[in-house]
Amino acid sequence: MATFKYLRCHSLDEAIDLLATHARQARILAGGTDLLVSIRDGLESPRYLIDIKPIAELHTLALEDGLLRIGASVTVNQLIDFEHLPAGMDAITEAASCLASYQIRNRATVGGNICNASPACDLGPPLLVLGAKVETISKRGRRTIPIEDFFEDVKVTRLEPDEIVTAILIPSPRGGVSTFLKRSRIKGHDLAVVNAAGAVTKDGNLRMAFGAVAPTPILVDDFNGARLDDTARIVDVLMNAISPIDDVRASAVYRKYMVEALAKKILETLMNRLQG
Repeated sequence: MATFKYLRCHSLDEAIDLLATHARQARILAGGTDLLVSIRDGLESPRYLIDIKPIAELHTLALEDGLLRIGASVTVNQLIDFEHLPAGMDAITEAASCLASYQIRNRATVGGNICNASPACDLGPPLLVLGAKVETISKRGRRTIPIEDFFEDVKVTRLEPDEIVTAILIPSPRGGVSTFLKRSRIKGHDLAVVNAAGAVTKDGNLRMAFGAVAPTPILVDDFNGARLDDTARIVDVLMNAISPIDDVRASAVYRKYMVEALAKKILETLMNRLQG
């Protein structure tokens, strides 16, 4: 393991000050389930780790003015167990339940999953179809980034070096429905070969998102007026939106096949949920 200085914060102001001072040499530690592995493997070598886990306000998980507020340090299992999740947000808990193992979900955070910015991150697609926004803070103030603008490239986000994610905000679907599916090489703990989420808004608009088929999770929300049961037209739009690659987990051809297969299953599930 590389040598670094561990800085434990108990307030957001303290974390902001430390990050402003060490922005180019520091990494934020929340769950650490990806970051510590990357440091161990020599992929990252920060001089400072700023631990934000003790900061109370980053653990908020509540409905506020029609928004589900998920604090950046809320663990994946806490999200799964949340009893007041609005109807129509099934995709987020279905995705969370597929993420890693139960033990890792006890430590892994929702904020960390999206900040890691893996093309295959499991929470990316459901947050995209549900219209989530990412709330951040720095010495310069707060800002809110639509999730579709948050991911920039493989393992790269739009966060500035001195910014900390404080929460993920999801508007209540209010009559909409959603779902999530994942295809991996094995059952259990494995990265997605392809993952996908779909949602139909209360106005009847279809939104679909896919992971592991482009440098970032991608959202498709314009299907040229196709109806929900017009599978061929919907799949055609999706094929023009993705750019999968060959890697150790799957070929590009297989990923294209899985996008079509998962899309058909998602459309069927959405139609069934709308009917009852």
